[in-house]
Amino acid sequence: MAWDLDDRFKTKANREILAFIQDKNPSAHSDIVDLLIRSAEGLPHVRWYCPNKWQYAYTVLHTNKYIIFGIAFGMSSIAFQLPVDWIPEAMVARGVPCYLSMSEAWVVWEGAWSANLKPWCRAAHDHAWR
Repeated sequence: MAWDLDDRFKTKANREILAFIQDKNPSAHSDIVDLLIRSAEGLPHVRWYCPNKWQYAYTVLHTNKYIIFGIAFGMSSIAFQLPVDWIPEAMVARGVPCYLSMSEAWVVWEGAWSANLKPWCRAAHDHAWR
């Protein structure tokens, strides 16, 4: 089942993550979605969007201008769009740059349960406001 994404997200800034979503149509376990949302606690102007939470669709974090900067997908994966100069530090923290449908500016944490995601979420949030 393909989940439609709200048209407000269909912008140039979201081009890479939209390609990933359209290609993979990912689902997301509710626990990993909760972890993504908790990683954004305390950040200003953050919203989350899920096209169908009752069928466990992926969930994204976005600004109030609909720029996506984080996504929860699968059983345990969270990815953030980070400034390129943060990639080496993210890799030390067990993040893996995504090269398939997304550019190197997206870093995924597989098995995100044990990672401290708050600093990465803040960096992605601040980067989205650039």
